[in-house]
Amino acid sequence: MAVPPVPPPTWVRFTRGEAAANVPASKVDRYRVEDVRAVRGAPLDGLAKGDELYRTESTEVLPPGAGNLIGVVQQLVYMRSSERAELATTEVPGPNAICVLIAMNKSAAWWQLALDERDAMFRGSGRPGHVEVGRPYARTITRRLYHGRPLPGAGWDLLTYFEFLPERRDDFVKLLAGLRDPAKNPEWSYVERESEVWLARF
Repeated sequence: MAVPPVPPPTWVRFTRGEAAANVPASKVDRYRVEDVRAVRGAPLDGLAKGDELYRTESTEVLPPGAGNLIGVVQQLVYMRSSERAELATTEVPGPNAICVLIAMNKSAAWWQLALDERDAMFRGSGRPGHVEVGRPYARTITRRLYHGRPLPGAGWDLLTYFEFLPERRDDFVKLLAGLRDPAKNPEWSYVERESEVWLARF
């Protein structure tokens, strides 16, 4: 049986003001910043309400430009094969979607854990955990995870980009509340810095 080819990595850069030009194999999305919220630790610098923000993705190169909001899509190491279909988003948000970028740094203690220890923490270690907290929303809130930690110049370990219909806003708020409750999700205890950027396409 033939093994399906591994898809190329997808690199991303979020830039304020303008997108990088002439980036090969790229896709660009344009947003207006609606709000910037510091959740834990030092706030995200350089963005304010009303700014234009561009997301440039490329399957060939890390898009050039200023700023440290960069990352790359990697294999979803904490997802079981049996969960792939169940966790696949089926609701398409469309052009009027609410978009949210969450930038996060985790503590050195998190990265010093072995992979199986991180996986156990991700799954709750006796509590619901990240997976179970997110499961009720997995089909209606789209998400894309970019890893910045391995990239020189990255300011954040993880960038997670979400889209959802306006009527799902309350669901998204509930999702974040669950993920940030250490009684439900012990992984949250390892978060040192986190900021939200609420966006609207235009």
